[in-house]
Amino acid sequence: MSNVRLSKSVEWLQLELEGGGAALLLLDCRSHELYESSHIESAINVAVTGLMLRRFRKGNIPVQTIIPTHEDKEKFTRRCKTDTVVLYDESSVDWQDGGTTVLSLLLNKLREDGCEAYYLQ
Repeated sequence: MSNVRLSKSVEWLQLELEGGGAALLLLDCRSHELYESSHIESAINVAVTGLMLRRFRKGNIPVQTIIPTHEDKEKFTRRCKTDTVVLYDESSVDWQDGGTTVLSLLLNKLREDGCEAYYLQ
């Protein structure tokens, strides 16, 4: 997988958001505490506990399981196949396709499921 194809720049995201961002589904892969302190408006927090991460890594649970609220689960389910999904965390600028972080696991799973998913550089 090429990182160039899988990423979007901060500048791209800013332009999309300034244009209304109607077809964007943002997934914040940081801890719940960081999400609560600040996040991009309309982003869904997908903070994952160690146990959930192990289960997700093994493929035992679907993506919807790691989304905390019912409202966000519905939003994700309704829009994940039609919108551009952008994932971000506190260090995605250094992301490598190693499958070890929540962001990389989610990105790979979403793309396998047919979603147009990218990480934020």
